[in-house]
Amino acid sequence: MPKYRLSLPPSDWPEDIRAKFDTVFADSSKRQRPRLSQALGRWLLEAGQDDLPPELITPALLERRLGHLRPEMQAAARQALQAVFPEANVFCRETRVEVESKRAALQREIARNWHRLPSAWQEAAKHKLHFCPEGLNDGLLVEAWTPDTVRTRMQAACAFFDYCRDAGLVEDVTPNSVKSYLNQRQDLYRAGKVSIAGTRGALQKLKLLGVALFPDRNWDWFNPVLRFLRKKAALQPSRNDGRIVDLAELKLAALSCSEEALRRHKAAKGYKKRASANKLARTGLAISLLVNSPIRRESLAALDLKENFDTGFTRLYLSSRETKDKQRDERLLSPEVQKQLRDYIEHHRVVVAPTQETALFIGSWGKPVTPGYLSQTVGDQCEKLFGKRVTPQVIRNIIAGFIVSEAPEKASLASIVLNHASTATTETYRANGKQVQAAKKLRAANDKGRADHGVETMLSGKPRKGRGNNRQGKPVQERPLRRRRGVS
Repeated sequence: MPKYRLSLPPSDWPEDIRAKFDTVFADSSKRQRPRLSQALGRWLLEAGQDDLPPELITPALLERRLGHLRPEMQAAARQALQAVFPEANVFCRETRVEVESKRAALQREIARNWHRLPSAWQEAAKHKLHFCPEGLNDGLLVEAWTPDTVRTRMQAACAFFDYCRDAGLVEDVTPNSVKSYLNQRQDLYRAGKVSIAGTRGALQKLKLLGVALFPDRNWDWFNPVLRFLRKKAALQPSRNDGRIVDLAELKLAALSCSEEALRRHKAAKGYKKRASANKLARTGLAISLLVNSPIRRESLAALDLKENFDTGFTRLYLSSRETKDKQRDERLLSPEVQKQLRDYIEHHRVVVAPTQETALFIGSWGKPVTPGYLSQTVGDQCEKLFGKRVTPQVIRNIIAGFIVSEAPEKASLASIVLNHASTATTETYRANGKQVQAAKKLRAANDKGRADHGVETMLSGKPRKGRGNNRQGKPVQERPLRRRRGVS
């Protein structure tokens, strides 16, 4: 009975392929040459069984013939094929699921909201916001500003002109329209719906877009308004201050999300429940990665298994184009995060990810999740767990605040950990850090004073004795005593 072959021996290879192989790997080691020969022989054998020429190399054939092999055998086969058939790009990445680029998304968003701009602003912006299909003759603002900058400033302008139309005002940026807009925002601020800093940011974006579109107009009257709002915003506490959650709590919550997701995955019987478990595991892993390595949400959502991790998933890499200082960044993952990452990849991600997709975070539709959606799921989960909406940016603020509060003299460390463009960005956290330290000292002094005088507080954690407590040791409200007749 003939022996079943897994690889075609070199004696049966075509003469030209054998000659090229011998020439290219003439100096290879005794251990490397048999491995490469076996890998190339496997490819030639399967090509003959398929009745196809061996030089026909496509991503589909590479996946079918090499996808089931061990990683080291796949690498050897690709190395041998690239050497023998240099015209074939055997190391090309498989076609990924198409994701809309920021440029295409911005172009579509501008076209959808173009009617919200007044005609004069449309005429001024038409050439400066032009998108060239080849990218060679873009408008001035498309070239000078990033897509995020163009998007946020256009959003601010559209929202302002929407207000002008609703209020029956002239659709233009004038002192009267800005004054009316500020009055409306003041009412919303008193209702707790907007912040002073948000109002200032919206007006500043509106002014910057106006200066770019109408450089001949005088915009100096806008500056006192922005300075006044800046002073007012500096006196107001950040909305993130009320959302502070301890880092240890975030870490434990993230691990518990992964454990619960794994339990749901094993108990699930259908795709819908497994996809729901994937969402929970994905959110828990995102929180863990942010606590371990507080990268930006755009970099977090764009993490790729091949580009951003080593083979053992022990390190996280960010390329120079993903960092503000344009330097390659490397982060060491903790053992807990490593295990959480492997569990997500082995159990949850495979449920929704196509075989050709290499992005880390995949949604239920088999496509990479967007930064906004990932931030939303993190915030929703934290709101369920803590009653506070903690987003990726808030986690970065928590870590920066922790660093400057524990060691204000080393606040520059926050710039390194958070990868700020400059240390000046971190200086905004220094004052908050000193306030946190002062609050800790004041609380410690108050606790010591109460203890010296034998005063117990409701937060001391010691339940009171007597009828004033329920079975759980929580103080309950005393009932007022009824006055009996004849008793004064």
